[in-house]
Amino acid sequence: MTMQTLVSQSARLDGLFSRRAQKVSSAPLLQGMDKVGQRISFIFGFPDPASLPAAEVAAMTTQVLSQRGEAALQYGDNAGYSGLIDALIAKLARDQGIRANRENILITAGGSQAIDLLLDTLVDWGDTIVSEMPTWLGAVQAFQNVGADIISIPIDNGGIDVGVLDRELRRLRDKDITPKFIYANANFQNPTGATMSSQRRADLLALARSAGTVLIEDDAYFDLRYDGESIPSIYSMDTSNSVVYMGTLSKTMGPGMRLGWLVGPPELIRRVSALKVDGGTNVFGAHVAADWLPENLLPHVGRLREVYHRRRDLMLAALEQHMPPGSTWSVPEGGFFVWLTLPEDIDTTRMLAQVQELGVEYLPGPTCYADRAGSNQLRLSYSFVTDELIEPGIRIIGDVIRAELSEARSDVRSRF
Repeated sequence: MTMQTLVSQSARLDGLFSRRAQKVSSAPLLQGMDKVGQRISFIFGFPDPASLPAAEVAAMTTQVLSQRGEAALQYGDNAGYSGLIDALIAKLARDQGIRANRENILITAGGSQAIDLLLDTLVDWGDTIVSEMPTWLGAVQAFQNVGADIISIPIDNGGIDVGVLDRELRRLRDKDITPKFIYANANFQNPTGATMSSQRRADLLALARSAGTVLIEDDAYFDLRYDGESIPSIYSMDTSNSVVYMGTLSKTMGPGMRLGWLVGPPELIRRVSALKVDGGTNVFGAHVAADWLPENLLPHVGRLREVYHRRRDLMLAALEQHMPPGSTWSVPEGGFFVWLTLPEDIDTTRMLAQVQELGVEYLPGPTCYADRAGSNQLRLSYSFVTDELIEPGIRIIGDVIRAELSEARSDVRSRF
């Protein structure tokens, strides 16, 4: 075989890619993360760097190494380290009102792996799923990666619109289609910040039951409530094994821990675990987290609530000061995000480059929609940027919006 033949064969990658690889963008969702912070960054849901519990984690790391280092540095169970599962059982019962046993819980590498595993378990190419829209951009990409037929349900101030959901489920039933799941955020929805009332949660659960499908309740921001009263999780309302609950330590202990969890029916958890081929999720980090959670989570969360509450209020005040007439925005009771809707003349994707040139960044609305809707919307994260940069950053965005509106109106006048 000649060298020329070898070169020709090695260059034919396009014919080897899977359907999933052919469909995705060649650019990873997260890249260049080492440079985040060089601008006034409202783009990602990163926690406040100064609030990460580095000293506490360092102390727990030393403790784990001295007490059970050999086990912590070894491979682990597919389901996750039992000590962390036990710590989560106690936390979920205390904070979320969720009663679970070991067989109900699977440790994952954050929410991203959790949703990927659920898709591996439930969805074949072309299957129908139902999701709130707009929603977490990671979920949008994950759904598209598996070739799902995504039925989008709009969000209002109270979360997923159950009236529209009811009509869509009836339409699917008339076609003899059972969606593989319904996906929704109940608390401080990403990206809109909306929180479902108890009645909305009960209605959503009833619709999932009547459709004979699973409801995936993504609750990444549960611990970060700083306004209003805590509302029972949908999982805690369920008596029919219709709900799978997703949680994470990424927004509290830190995303670098890469630790999240699924809570669900034992049969589903066993199936998901069997598809999880990773030698145990962050075994060492799970040992550290198991020791950190019982005594440190609640006081740490108390400090985080103060930081994010203050930053939310600073952002809301800046929006009130700098946004042009015709703009509206959400007022979240917790979490990381404000959702901004601008006059229809604004294209937030096109506008982003101008804002970035001035040292600011945000997340364009279409990234949070499966059909790239939301061209005049954007998500603003107040979690990562420091207090003193919030108002200047919002002022810059407001100035660019006003210039865009002025240009659009000049174009309209020039046509007449």
